[in-house]
Amino acid sequence: MGRPFDDITLYIPTPYSNESPQYWKETSLHNFISDLYVKKMGGYKPPNATRVTIQPGYFGIWEHTWKNGSIFAIACEFVRDKYESLDKHGKYKYILDLIQKAMVQLSNEYNWDKTVFEIAYKKMIECDFVFSIDYPSKMSRDKRRSANLRVEKTETKTFAYAIIRNDSSVKKIKLLEKRNSYWYDCVYTLAKHTKWINSNRFGIFYKKGLIEISYSILEDKVVLTQSGTPVQEVEFTKFFWLQLS
Repeated sequence: MGRPFDDITLYIPTPYSNESPQYWKETSLHNFISDLYVKKMGGYKPPNATRVTIQPGYFGIWEHTWKNGSIFAIACEFVRDKYESLDKHGKYKYILDLIQKAMVQLSNEYNWDKTVFEIAYKKMIECDFVFSIDYPSKMSRDKRRSANLRVEKTETKTFAYAIIRNDSSVKKIKLLEKRNSYWYDCVYTLAKHTKWINSNRFGIFYKKGLIEISYSILEDKVVLTQSGTPVQEVEFTKFFWLQLS
């Protein structure tokens, strides 16, 4: 199958110095919208593409889009004064429109499935930029309960919850909270490794004990284990690339 489509990165010229609070606030907002957009693409991989870079600094300079291996680059217009005049919700929409314009143009040039991006855009508007993903539900071994993992994000934080259901109630339990690593967030890998270890414990069980984060119904608590040792907090940077502490 090859490498999946990883991310849409925006390289927007900024008046703020790197590492300044203003720089990270703006960058986090852009990455948040891009990450959510990629998720709304439903796993679609544009042919021969693993990444798109949007580079407004070259708008009016580049005469065409660029392709370097599996990375596609495009220059779209970004009007700083207009962007700065908007509230946060308006900035979300502005960045979404910028991404959409880029992906539609690339679709027209490289014969990608444009309907995927039209659907992604519509879903972004419908969810009103709320980042919440429910993964498939799984039955407990005694068939009395079901549970699924829910991933929620803000511009700076990633959360994973166990949603436990029985006939009469739904319980939402926070399993983890970490810094948002956007497209490369390990939470997306961890979400593929959820199960009921028995009829009492549901959670994340990753690679034979490297990471276990589970909720015990009987004890009403979350248990964290790293490399077989109980811990207060999992060090995700020990196991995953680009997981910022």
